[in-house]
Amino acid sequence: MEFLSELYTERLKNMKYLSKLFIFLTPLFLITCALPQFSFKSGGSNTKELISKTVQVDYFANNTTIGGSFLGASFTESLRDIMQSQTKLNLVDKTGDVQITGSIKDYYISPVNIQAGSEIAAQNRLQMTVIINTYFTIQDSIGLSSSPFKAFVDYDSNTDFNSIEQELVENLNYQLTQDIF
Repeated sequence: MEFLSELYTERLKNMKYLSKLFIFLTPLFLITCALPQFSFKSGGSNTKELISKTVQVDYFANNTTIGGSFLGASFTESLRDIMQSQTKLNLVDKTGDVQITGSIKDYYISPVNIQAGSEIAAQNRLQMTVIINTYFTIQDSIGLSSSPFKAFVDYDSNTDFNSIEQELVENLNYQLTQDIF
């Protein structure tokens, strides 16, 4: 009888251990498997490549107060260029398998590196925020995702902003498109 009692006690301990292990591993498993991750890049261990063949990148409207008229066109072309050069997707004007839309939300200058003893900034920071809306028409389960992307570039405050704005925007566009891609 004592032998059966010990065997029963040992089984209970194992069952308690297994139930604790199950309770711990189940949420972990659900979290890691819940949302698929996709990438425009081919390869990668944690991402799947989209089953798409075409991409549509719509014009990004400039919804800022100080951004120049070239800002929307410049960003749109930068995003289209990276989609063509670094993916297998063909760029189309309408009904793309992947549809990318959005707008330029923020574009502003703020002082940084304020010098001690004066209120003059040694550098200024140009920041730009873009809202990206992505819709996957082939895979309805993914749906629409909306994400903000932000980048900044610092420049010497003694430099005339208008003379270097084009160059700074190209730098911001590069940073943003790399983050998006």
